[in-house]
Amino acid sequence: MPKTEEMTNFTFKMDRKTRNSYSKLCDDFGLSMSSATLALVRQAVRTQSMSFSMRDENGFTPAQAAELQKRIDEIEQGNVVRHDLIEE
Repeated sequence: MPKTEEMTNFTFKMDRKTRNSYSKLCDDFGLSMSSATLALVRQAVRTQSMSFSMRDENGFTPAQAAELQKRIDEIEQGNVVRHDLIEE
């Protein structure tokens, strides 16, 4: 780890709800928000990549969520066809 005099500050803003949720997540992992964020940044620099999921709170990708909403809208509008299960 670099010496204290070699360190610098990095400050950014986020909404209070996200900050509180992140704080709780870090606490659950036994980490401070600062140490968890520093670990994420170091990993990104080391691997030259960033890995995160673009899924909603239900685990759907934006495309999946859009398709699901389209189907929900069709059902609500009565625009569906019922099929019986055919067993042989």
